[in-house]
Amino acid sequence: MPRRRKFPDYVSIRVPVYQPPNSVLELLFDGKTLEIARKVVDYLKQNGGLFKDEYQEALGVDGADKVLYFRVMKKLLALGMVREDAGVYKLSDRFSERMENLAKMWKFEIGKVAELW
Repeated sequence: MPRRRKFPDYVSIRVPVYQPPNSVLELLFDGKTLEIARKVVDYLKQNGGLFKDEYQEALGVDGADKVLYFRVMKKLLALGMVREDAGVYKLSDRFSERMENLAKMWKFEIGKVAELW
């Protein structure tokens, strides 16, 4: 029986103050992990899914990049940007729903409750 996947308790999101990001992925990743995350998301957009064991051929990930790939996937899964369905990774709306809830919580916090409904 395989062991259960462990997700991080929280994920840090960097919020730039002066210059807006070009992509949401830039708030979560940097350097080589950003490149891998973009490859994953682009592949999922084009093909609709990625089998767990085809990442090396589909994305060109090899050597030391394997570790970075698994870090990226773990973060994408934990945030709800990607979901797993029967061994296939697919894009998910869960992240956007979480961010909408966060925005609603802030509106409630500052007293703009009328704008929520």
